[in-house]
Amino acid sequence: MRAPALADSRIENPPAVNLGAVQRVIICGTIVGLVGDVSFATVHALAILPIWTRIPGGMIQAAPVGIALVWAFDHFARTRGWRTAAHGAIFGAVLFLALVPGTAFSNALRLAGIHAGEWPGTLASLAIATASGWSAGWFLTRERRASRAMAIATAVLTIGASGPIPVVNGPRAVWLFVGFIPICVFAGVAAAISRRHL
Repeated sequence: MRAPALADSRIENPPAVNLGAVQRVIICGTIVGLVGDVSFATVHALAILPIWTRIPGGMIQAAPVGIALVWAFDHFARTRGWRTAAHGAIFGAVLFLALVPGTAFSNALRLAGIHAGEWPGTLASLAIATASGWSAGWFLTRERRASRAMAIATAVLTIGASGPIPVVNGPRAVWLFVGFIPICVFAGVAAAISRRHL
């Protein structure tokens, strides 16, 4: 008899949402998105061609990515005590490594003559990226919520980047992908610094 009453009380009184924490994640995430947007524009200018005028429009994609990254970093801060810029850099490097399997799969499809940019290839690459993010989160934290947050951050980053980089298209695409290392590291550092000061 007591179990249904307990279930009813949970439905009537859901756990409180910490609005201050949500606001901090959104603000810090927007800052991280801006850092990522400018970093991407810089790497793109060096590797392919300048896209400075696209930075304002890029924030539409970059802000959700930044929010997802800060949310994931918050879980790492909670489970591993990560708070410093060095921790942020490590987080960013791990995030980049989580992108590699999906990128490798997508480019293997391209080499096989399969259209990697169509829905089946895109969904498979996204699923691999998400699984890689989950695995990275689990390896570092052994905690489901942190792993889920890292999986979501990796998926959102993959979507925000318009899918895996087609590195088999030539040296410029390779340099663009390599450029994601500093982009992810700078974003991780920005996540750590912004959440400490806001």
